[in-house]
Amino acid sequence: MSKKADKYTELRSQLETLPHISPAQVEQWVQLQQTIDQTRDYLIRAVPQAQQSIDEAQKILAQRTYTLVFFGGTGVGKSTLINALLGRNLLPSGAVTAVTGTIVYIEQAKEGEAESLVLNYWSKDEFAGRVRRLCQLAELPAFDITNDGERDQARNDIKDIITASEGQAKTERDEYLEIILDCMHSYENNKELFKAGTPPPQSLILDDEHSLKHLREDGFKGTEQRQIRLIKAATFKIHPRAGQENLLMNGYLRIVDVPGLGAGMKLHEAITLEEMKREDAMVVLVTDAGRQRVDEMKSLSAVNWIKENRLFGLSGGDLDEAASKIFLAVNGANIRQAFDRLNSGLPQAELEVKEVTRYIAPNYWERYRDRGNNRPYFLVMAPPALYVQDPDNAPEEFASETERILKVFRDQLGQVDAKDPLAPDTAEALLNLSEVPLLRDSLIEFIKTERVRSQLREAATRIRNSLQSLRFYYEKQLAHRGVQPPFATSWEQLQERRFENVLARQQKELPRAFHNALLELSSRSNSDERFRNLLRPTLNGIKGMVQDSVQREVETLLESYGTEYWDDRDVTYDNLIWGTSGIEIPIKRILFQVELAMQDSVSKFMPEAADLISAELQRTLEAHEIYSRLERASYGRAYSYTLPGVSSDDPLDLAAAYNQLIGRVTQSFRHVCQQATMYELMKPERSVHHRLDEGERELALNTNERLLDVALYGVEQVRQEIAVAAPAPVANNNPAATAVATQPEDEFAITILDEPAGQPAPDFDISFLGEGKSAPAAATADLEASYADRLDNVAVKVNRIFGDIITDLFSDDELLPRLRRLFWLEATKAERDFNTHIVKPMLKNHDRSLQDPEMRTAMEIDLENVSDMEELMRTWEGLHRLETGVVI
Repeated sequence: MSKKADKYTELRSQLETLPHISPAQVEQWVQLQQTIDQTRDYLIRAVPQAQQSIDEAQKILAQRTYTLVFFGGTGVGKSTLINALLGRNLLPSGAVTAVTGTIVYIEQAKEGEAESLVLNYWSKDEFAGRVRRLCQLAELPAFDITNDGERDQARNDIKDIITASEGQAKTERDEYLEIILDCMHSYENNKELFKAGTPPPQSLILDDEHSLKHLREDGFKGTEQRQIRLIKAATFKIHPRAGQENLLMNGYLRIVDVPGLGAGMKLHEAITLEEMKREDAMVVLVTDAGRQRVDEMKSLSAVNWIKENRLFGLSGGDLDEAASKIFLAVNGANIRQAFDRLNSGLPQAELEVKEVTRYIAPNYWERYRDRGNNRPYFLVMAPPALYVQDPDNAPEEFASETERILKVFRDQLGQVDAKDPLAPDTAEALLNLSEVPLLRDSLIEFIKTERVRSQLREAATRIRNSLQSLRFYYEKQLAHRGVQPPFATSWEQLQERRFENVLARQQKELPRAFHNALLELSSRSNSDERFRNLLRPTLNGIKGMVQDSVQREVETLLESYGTEYWDDRDVTYDNLIWGTSGIEIPIKRILFQVELAMQDSVSKFMPEAADLISAELQRTLEAHEIYSRLERASYGRAYSYTLPGVSSDDPLDLAAAYNQLIGRVTQSFRHVCQQATMYELMKPERSVHHRLDEGERELALNTNERLLDVALYGVEQVRQEIAVAAPAPVANNNPAATAVATQPEDEFAITILDEPAGQPAPDFDISFLGEGKSAPAAATADLEASYADRLDNVAVKVNRIFGDIITDLFSDDELLPRLRRLFWLEATKAERDFNTHIVKPMLKNHDRSLQDPEMRTAMEIDLENVSDMEELMRTWEGLHRLETGVVI
């Protein structure tokens, strides 16, 4: 026998020993496990949801034990009802007020194991967090209960609040404050528990009468032994009583009793929600408590809490599935008035109960009408049921309560001994009247049938979801190859599709390869900073060459203006620099001519930047083997191609078409790069003509120095300098000064060289060096030196003017982004033309030649393996068989 067969035989043997699974369910369980194992053979990483669904199905089938949760308001009698269902007085119980102060688990002890009560404690952090939650509910500033100073301060604040509210009605906030004080008292008396971290579980002897006090709200109150606030959960491990129906189903069912919906529940709210997510059945206990209307019951809030926390957002089958696990029990039937009203069958009484069941599900009343005693709920009397099953241990008040019920419900019990409630017939009649056995049998039957059935249904649904996900995946793979189930395709058709699939695949892969090459280039250059870094060396070189051209032009012009060449020139510009020899320098002409030289050099050198980017594009395409892929996809076929702008009378082969297509990017981008740069250069803020025109319109420029300054510094700065240099006006109030100012000028006469002798000699002396009186320094030498200095000054300023323009141009934040966008526009055009004018025509010609034997022989290397196709088909068929074999 194989290992798998052994596995399923062992699984079947294990399931057959379970007391709550029918033979048919055992077979379905084994079949589902076989399907899970077979499905795992098909699981692949491409379908993660299939793996997740299978894992969930395996977890569901791994469940062998079930959880029964008891839920209700504070003091509704949950603990008493649990004791009655177990047939023994186990949990501490009382009347009206809350008794159980922590969440309680009841499990069946292992054979030979003594009955015990195990206490599990909060960690220090968990306990501090729960107290902070209580502070929030009590509208009290949060504090760390493990900190002595904060704890003392909070205690004083709480006492002040309690003192201020003395004499007023007790509110829910008062309950929270009392619990916080109790937490402080419990922590201070049990600090030693937390010294070594989280306290270890404490196992107590169940027969010790003090053990149960640890679970009671009033247990050890006022003593140092009180620990109820520190206990996270308590677990009873018990053995079933002989002669009684075992609700724990030989260990396959555990009971969870959660604290009532009072202030004390807030410590365990998170655990309660977690348990309710895992519940397999839930008993919701409400109490009529003698009121006149069921919808005014004290514990109706419990049903509403379940609706908001457990049923919220569910609808359809999900709501029905969750509602089926809820068993509604009404406690209070021991009051005859409530018993008669709820059993009267009157429409009004029925309507009142319907209001409660609607909180669970709209169709709960009709769907579970026969779940109780001809009702969709159970009308229970827990005290007499517990007393007649465990009279020696039941609370003393339950004996008198049982006697009272014997009298009040005498007409409902039949012919029994009213004086002896423990007589067999009387005890049986009281149990039947209490409906406790009916509730117990219904719960066990639900677990045995409905719960296991729903468990198998949940597992089957997840298995089918996994199989569907896998099947859809393989259907898509086959569809890409042109095959659709059912597979009635002939071999010839399959072969035809194989060739067609090659062309379809190349139609996707070739453009994708070109696009991926552009993406790689984009990752290196498709941002302003990366683009600038890529172009920086080239731009620096271009900038240097443009500056050299400007400097050479300036030197040439000024050298020409410093010679006799210009003596006979007819210079008509207003702004000139005059030398002693009569040489004149037209500043405007120099600036305009240098500007033309700068523009010419920028236009000449800037395409080198385009060459750099285009070369980077070509290297990237070569690295991605774009042409090699294209050539391989041609299968040696010599087709003719035409590109936009190329005459159809001169077709190109594949290599020429590809090279011309890529070369167009370089050619177009050179032109674009040149035009874009010239556009930036010609902007008014970089135009010398614009600056001069603006200066002459706004200022009176009386010297060439001012003209150059306007071109260099701008109108505003020159205006400020003129204002500073202008002489300040002088106030003239002195008549004498006025007279001096208006004194007539001396007369002068003009004479000629042949003036008669005897006239005074002119007031100047011509002598050689060293003779006569000393002569002042020659003005001529000073004028010639000043002229040279002025030429140098013109050169310096002109170079600075155009140096600033060039620097501003090549550091512009608009030029490079514009060049980058224009380059990617050209590259995108190339990608489009590559697909439209090369790939598509080539594959279209392939399609026309698909029946050519030589063509098919060349394409054989790229055909999909037939065995792969057949494997996909077989996989799909196997999944389809498994899916149709899953019964939900």
